[in-house]
Amino acid sequence: MAPPQEIPTIYTLEDIESVVSDPQFAVELIDAIQEGFVAYSKGNFNAAPIQTLGAPPMAPFVNVDNYSAQTCVKSGYITGGDHYVTKIASGGNPHPNSGLMQLYSQKTGKFEMLLLDDGLLTELRTAAVGSVAARMLAPDLSDEAACIGVLGTGVQARYQLQYLAHVTGCRNVRVWGRTEKNTVQFIKDMEAEGWNVTPVESSQHLLQPPTNDWYCPLIVTTTSSRVPLLKLDGSKLSKRPLHITCIGSDSTGKLELDPKLVAAADLLVADSRIQTQERGEFEDAIKQGLVSLESITELGELVLEKKSWRSNDDNDARFTVFDSSGVAVQDCIIASMFALRASK
Repeated sequence: MAPPQEIPTIYTLEDIESVVSDPQFAVELIDAIQEGFVAYSKGNFNAAPIQTLGAPPMAPFVNVDNYSAQTCVKSGYITGGDHYVTKIASGGNPHPNSGLMQLYSQKTGKFEMLLLDDGLLTELRTAAVGSVAARMLAPDLSDEAACIGVLGTGVQARYQLQYLAHVTGCRNVRVWGRTEKNTVQFIKDMEAEGWNVTPVESSQHLLQPPTNDWYCPLIVTTTSSRVPLLKLDGSKLSKRPLHITCIGSDSTGKLELDPKLVAAADLLVADSRIQTQERGEFEDAIKQGLVSLESITELGELVLEKKSWRSNDDNDARFTVFDSSGVAVQDCIIASMFALRASK
């Protein structure tokens, strides 16, 4: 007779929300994600190849108009850590996010914990990396007139602002959304959280504002676009510092920035250098020969260098871009953080 099956500890979305809703969790997650990228860049993280289902070059899941959902599977472990983690996250039009994370013991291989998070932990770990990039690369946002530009009005756009609130005091936002309905709702929701939000008519206005008082030193892009939404219109950008954090391009073929805009940056930073060849905001620029793989710095390398790329001079026209296509180390970090807190 087979021995009794051991059932992993199961946490529901409600269980998970009760832990991650603590503001201190967000603060600690930002720091932990930063250290996770250091481990990745030092070669101390072991990542399996990413699986992306339902998105090009694979066939869509179903032949339905405006259906753009995809499923992403990421797995990996930190050398010497307690667990290895497998994450399955699904989302996209027209359905809400869903998904789960599985934690296994590195020592025994035992399936120890199942997190039925409906994709929430993926959203939060993605928001955390945006905050890491902002505090390392974004220009000074202390001026009362400073604005954060947001491209997109979805769930991740909201989480980006919620987590940015832990690393900057700026509360002024310019937002562009595809539909008026979603933009109006986004403004209503974020103003209820203490943000001053103004819509812009064109996505390009975030990059090249019609007036100086609309200038956004930090722009965060969060859409699933497959065509450029921000372009290098003309030969030059504003003669003021600028950083763009790109979040939306998490699979092959997605892009929010024109490749020529990417090539115009003074510094390109990615969560994973090798991954930029197949997915993310730098993919097209590399394939077109506008950017070399060697010119891209990993976020973990930037932390290790202890070199600040932040500009505090309004006349310093430094332009930086960070691209996050998603690395399994983020999933390992947040899953392990949750497991530690939940077990107390």
